[in-house]
Amino acid sequence: MLNILCLDAEFADNEELLELSVFNLEGREVYHSYYRPEQISDWRTDIHHITPEMVRNERTFASCRGEVQKLLDEAFALTGFAVGNDLRVLTRSGVVGLDEKRVIDVKDMYWYLKGRQAEMNPFSVPSLLVCANALGLDFGEDEAHSASADTEATLKSFNILFEEFCNGAEGGESSESSVDRFVAAIEEAKALFVEENARGYVKVLKSGPYHKLKYGKFKEQNTQDLVVEIEVADRYKAEYEIKKMLKKKEVPDKFNLYKLTAKLLDDIRNYTNEYDAEESAWCKKVIRNLGRLSL
Repeated sequence: MLNILCLDAEFADNEELLELSVFNLEGREVYHSYYRPEQISDWRTDIHHITPEMVRNERTFASCRGEVQKLLDEAFALTGFAVGNDLRVLTRSGVVGLDEKRVIDVKDMYWYLKGRQAEMNPFSVPSLLVCANALGLDFGEDEAHSASADTEATLKSFNILFEEFCNGAEGGESSESSVDRFVAAIEEAKALFVEENARGYVKVLKSGPYHKLKYGKFKEQNTQDLVVEIEVADRYKAEYEIKKMLKKKEVPDKFNLYKLTAKLLDDIRNYTNEYDAEESAWCKKVIRNLGRLSL
């Protein structure tokens, strides 16, 4: 049996751990504990149903961090649903080495095997409740958000999806290398999705005496006022570079309106770019921070 551990944590809004559940692949809960928080501002009881009374006499996480560390250190890989959130909180709570562990997220597994055919965005996968029931599990709202119940449902989902992957790509064999190949396949598919999603159009439309620029994934529907439309490999990079190029031509106090000459319109017509994953992510982040991304 592969030494893969499935985990789920519940925590307060300041990310203090309140509960942790860990299951092995055989379906046995190998660790469960509630924790008494030391500093807390909002319990989020409406989400996880943990009250101050429930944990008043429990240990703090700091006092039992060593046993959690040992358990996770011994695992070949870790899994969970949107498990990055749980690992971030564990790291913040003093558990070390998690950034070096193999991690295979059930949320990503579901997208790769089920969501892609439905053109699902890998960054907008439905909740565990929705995914588990879509896989044929009987997992109700009353059970959700208990760490043990969530971990058990996540583990069952993992086993269904991992078996499907192994049967299709591994000839039925499940091994440590199968996990690595599944992770690699997911990452490659996500990278391709991001690259394809970056493709789009730069559009210049007439707006009274000025010009308005739009950037989007699809061609412009309002062709009556359309002056220029070009397809680019990376619409985020295009928005960043063209906004920078036209900064001095922006009409004062008029958002996204420009005084464009015939030469500048030709410059836009002749604009091209190439996709680079790191550059695209950086440009997208800058644009969103400016609050000027037009989709």
